[in-house]
Amino acid sequence: MMTYVGFRLSYLAAALFVAASLMSQSAYSSQLSNYTAVKVQRAIALQQEDKWQDAAVVLENLPTLTGFDLAFVQRMLGGMYWQLDEPKKAIDALKLAVDTNKLEANDQRSAERMLADLLLSQSRYEEALSRYYPLVKPTSNESENNVLTPKEQADIWFRVAQAHYQIQQMKSSLSAVNHHLALVAPKVPSLSLKLITQIQLSRWKSTVSTLKQLIAIDPNNKTWWLQLTGSYQRLKLPKEMLNTLVLAQRQGIALSSSEKQMMAQLYQQQGAPEKAAALMHQLNKEDASVTSLVMEAGYWQQSKEWDEAIAAWLLAAQQDNQYRLSVAQLQLQRGHYRDALESLALVSSKEHSAQVALSQAMAFDKLGDIDNALVQASRANEIEPTSQSQSWIEYLNHKRNTLNQAPHSPN
Repeated sequence: MMTYVGFRLSYLAAALFVAASLMSQSAYSSQLSNYTAVKVQRAIALQQEDKWQDAAVVLENLPTLTGFDLAFVQRMLGGMYWQLDEPKKAIDALKLAVDTNKLEANDQRSAERMLADLLLSQSRYEEALSRYYPLVKPTSNESENNVLTPKEQADIWFRVAQAHYQIQQMKSSLSAVNHHLALVAPKVPSLSLKLITQIQLSRWKSTVSTLKQLIAIDPNNKTWWLQLTGSYQRLKLPKEMLNTLVLAQRQGIALSSSEKQMMAQLYQQQGAPEKAAALMHQLNKEDASVTSLVMEAGYWQQSKEWDEAIAAWLLAAQQDNQYRLSVAQLQLQRGHYRDALESLALVSSKEHSAQVALSQAMAFDKLGDIDNALVQASRANEIEPTSQSQSWIEYLNHKRNTLNQAPHSPN
């Protein structure tokens, strides 16, 4: 989450120092003691030559300071130390500057803001929060309230939200990011943080509106579409799940095989098995696994598209012989008896031997081959005696006897 912070502390550090260097000597000499003013001017001159370390030494060697001198010099040192990549010393210096409370109102706030940003950058989140909150706390002094622009306030609230998030204070983080969004137009970083806190708090209904905002801003980001689908799933809204995936595809989002399979399942649940089958058929042209072929075959059957179902079952059976029986049963159902016999002959599972034999009896019977039909029905009953196999034996014996007793027509 901290990747969204986007600290520009080098810029702020330089700004603190440059702000002092741009002031005319008379602008601060009237408030600084003469000796301190001379040293400050010397430090500014060194800084302008990019001699940051030398400039810091000049200010460090000043005797003990108090009041405005202390606050001004420590504020400058805070900027220098950050520029020199010494964040701990920068924080200590800025604390001294801020806590004296002797700077001009705008300078005081800029120093407080930089101190808070530094603490946040060093993962000192609770300390950072203690420095941020006073900056956005409403006061009775209206002019003081207006020191920060709405954009500046929004930026601080966003950092407050990030700090709370880092210490797992999700409710406070969500509250802070909402303050931020009340002041500026929503953007991906702030909405992303809001979304994460809502997810952590299991506020699934709220995530829907946040994700719709993210999609409106960043429509080509697949993550938002899938997360919205996931939120609808949490809310047990399959129709909205399907609509989201359909819209994602229209937007040009490329769905994975598993995502397309989920989409097909949703079509089937919504009473459109033909769309589910068509989607799986298209998917299976690219990468036909046994599982996906079985799904396609099942959807075609539900759609009563028998030829397509048989074709899909045949492809599945080529990869896994256990599906030969499914092919044969559908072929029997559709009256393709010779094809069914071919499929049944290829069934290798001994577990289904009785069922295969009985199915063969049915096929032979339909083809008028009573003798073979009776052989297979008897075989099925030997393997696994059942009332069904016995009924078939009785039926076939009766049928054969009836045929044998029928008078032959004269030549």
